[in-house]
Amino acid sequence: MTPQEVTWQSLSVDLEWGRLSGKVGVVGSKDSMSSLRILGVHGWLDNANTFDTLAPFLPMGTELLVLDLPGHGHSDHLPVGAHYDILSYVLHLKRAVDKCRWDKFILVGHSMGACISNVFTSLFPEQVIAFVSLDYIRPRKTTIDSIQQNISVLFKGETLRKQKPVVYSEEQAIERLIKARTNLGINAAIDRDAAYVLLPRSARQVEGGYAWSHDPRARANFQATFGKSWYTYTSQIRCPVLIVAANHGIVTSAVREVFEEALAVYRSNAQWLDVVAVDGSHHVHLTHPKRVAKPLVAFLHRVVKETAPALPLQARL
Repeated sequence: MTPQEVTWQSLSVDLEWGRLSGKVGVVGSKDSMSSLRILGVHGWLDNANTFDTLAPFLPMGTELLVLDLPGHGHSDHLPVGAHYDILSYVLHLKRAVDKCRWDKFILVGHSMGACISNVFTSLFPEQVIAFVSLDYIRPRKTTIDSIQQNISVLFKGETLRKQKPVVYSEEQAIERLIKARTNLGINAAIDRDAAYVLLPRSARQVEGGYAWSHDPRARANFQATFGKSWYTYTSQIRCPVLIVAANHGIVTSAVREVFEEALAVYRSNAQWLDVVAVDGSHHVHLTHPKRVAKPLVAFLHRVVKETAPALPLQARL
């Protein structure tokens, strides 16, 4: 696969309470722009740059919209008293894509972004042509302990956001980006190259170095509250679905029963389900994009051929 040049243009979407920052990229020259649109949704404490290395391998002419979620990257933080959870992310994303006048698109989400994309697809099926989940299968089981932990993290974040931010050197910021993903309790390791891709939106330059851009309250995402209702949402998905599982990521580390149970729900309702395992860790789409691009582009070809024949697709494989 030969990478193509991606022309990026920054954008800012006003949602009245604040603004979401992001960018739109066109793969190849603007003259080759097709009507294939992909909305990328990043994971927890990542940002819109997470798709930077994958984008050049997408089909020629593809238009890719990526936004920093509220409280992440360059986007504004939610107002005082608010908290971050999956449904609120979905609603903010819905308002943003409507403001951008994106009516139909393929939704590609990584990790928490895949959780958000799953719920979005179930609630707004008229907008989603197909859904791609990158190394995610379903939220953890809902427990009182997990909710209490999130509440504790939220309250701690409310205190931290009032304090003067810690300033790091560039090297310290890079090392912390790597270490934070190594310490998640899953194989989410990234290398230095990937850390440098994320850094410009993960941190802002201040006097003396870098300070994190994310809202400390966003460390609490309340994903587990979707545990019991997950299958209710998933059962509403009728479009084609692709799950790309990293063989050293979180999908393959899931309990086999849970994994098969989740796949069965997709198979019973989606137009079709493709499940592909690739070599790598949780951020394989960022660290080794070719491995993810191959099954993704094949899936996109099939989507265009079988569900959207009016969409031109010019891909260089």
